[in-house]
Amino acid sequence: MKQVSQVLGFLGTVTVVIGYLPQIRHLSREHCSGGVSIVAWQVWLLSSFLILSHALEVVDLVFIALQSVHIVAIILIISLARRYRGLTCAFHRLLAGQPVGSAAGA
Repeated sequence: MKQVSQVLGFLGTVTVVIGYLPQIRHLSREHCSGGVSIVAWQVWLLSSFLILSHALEVVDLVFIALQSVHIVAIILIISLARRYRGLTCAFHRLLAGQPVGSAAGA
């Protein structure tokens, strides 16, 4: 039964990867940091390190894998959000009530 539980846990980890892809894709392709709170992501990064330290202590492979994925994805998101800070795509400019034809970040 433990093996079934681990398989489900690893499938959950794959689902987490899939969940991060739209945010990472939007940041990297659109160069748009609209709606990204770097502070929130930094808090989530800290929580992932804390949970990873526990997972390493109890040698829980699913949580080690999960938190490793979280850490890599969060660092990537924070890096991209900082790189493109203040830049927004047409969709986010529209949401903010700015003219869509205006320059990104203007």
